[in-house]
Amino acid sequence: MKTKMKFLTYFILVFALVFTSTSCEGEDGMDGINGVDGEIGAQGPAGQDGNANVLSVLLENQTINNGDTVFDIPQLTQEIYDTGIVYAYVTVTGNDYWEVLPLSLGQQIILEIDQIEIGKITLRATFTQSNLRLRFVLVEGTDVSNKINFSDFEEVKAFYQL
Repeated sequence: MKTKMKFLTYFILVFALVFTSTSCEGEDGMDGINGVDGEIGAQGPAGQDGNANVLSVLLENQTINNGDTVFDIPQLTQEIYDTGIVYAYVTVTGNDYWEVLPLSLGQQIILEIDQIEIGKITLRATFTQSNLRLRFVLVEGTDVSNKINFSDFEEVKAFYQL
């Protein structure tokens, strides 16, 4: 019985403390004065350059014929032709992956870039296929050779923020 009475006393004491401490009310005090702004810090390091010198040209619902097929790419300028890089990727419409050219089957190349000219690209194929999506990534002259795996379109897309 003594333990019950002791427990009840502690319970009432804790309840009274909780009840009285939560019932305090009053007006909020005045806000303090804002502190003085600190000095402007040093200039931070330059960020990574964006993709201003990179173009991604997407051609939807294309047909490639056995032999050479020419695609007009007006974005392929003299500057890109002289100092840049052209990458080509292909997929069948509806697929969620891209394959880099040249494309091979076993030991035989079945689709490749045959010729690059100002304003056009010629692809050479050993098959005929329609319903293709082609993507040409045109890069003005910059050195990125050690920074990116160009055979993986997703990596190219991420690097150049396409």
